[in-house]
Amino acid sequence: MNIQEILKEKGYTKYRLSKESGVPWATLSDICSGKTDLAKCSAGTLNKLAKTLNMTMEELILVKAEEPSKDGYPNNKEYLEASLPGFVQKDIEALLEGKRDNVSYLDCLYDELYGSINACQWDGIITKEQADYLRYKYIFRKEDEND
Repeated sequence: MNIQEILKEKGYTKYRLSKESGVPWATLSDICSGKTDLAKCSAGTLNKLAKTLNMTMEELILVKAEEPSKDGYPNNKEYLEASLPGFVQKDIEALLEGKRDNVSYLDCLYDELYGSINACQWDGIITKEQADYLRYKYIFRKEDEND
C-alpha cells in the first residue's frame, strides 16, 4: 500500500493531513512524491503523521511513496489545487454545479473560471503549472472526463 492509498482510505487529502498533523505541506508533498523517504524523516514528523493517521510509526515507515512520473513530478496532481484563492474555488464550484444542473449559461461559468485562473497567474498568486493544470482539468478536457 502506498501513501496515496492510505490517504484515500482514511479520507485525507495531503492538504488536510498537513493541517491536522502540523507537518508542513511542502514536507508532506515531498514524502508523497517519493522525494523524501519516510524512513529518513525525523521522529517528530513520523509521530505527527502516524498519530493523525491512527497508525504506529513502524507501520508508517513501511508505507511506500507514489512512484513519480517520467517528468519527476507526482502522478496525482491534486496538490496543484491546494490553497487556491477563494474566488477561484468559488468559480470551480459554480462551474461544477452548473454542469451538474445543465444550466443554459454554462459558457459564462467557463469564461468566469478561465478569467479567474488567468488573473491569478498574471498576479503571481498561482504558478503557471497550477494555472495550466486548472485550465486543462476544468476548461479544456472533454465533458465526460471532467465529471
